[in-house]
Amino acid sequence: MPTTTPDLLTVRQAAHELGLSPRSVLHRITTGTLAATKIGDGRTSAYIIERAEVERAKGEQVSA
Repeated sequence: MPTTTPDLLTVRQAAHELGLSPRSVLHRITTGTLAATKIGDGRTSAYIIERAEVERAKGEQVSA
């Protein structure tokens, strides 16, 4: 059975993919260096990040 990768990632999943802490991913989201979509309102909201955005960020890490 082939393994598929999700098109949308949680902050924790994106952090794992990028080798960062979830807090660092949230910081990048709030500063605008990582695009994400906010789900929900207020303190209970969450973010989802598209796989393509994580791959873009990976490319920037390599070239930095």
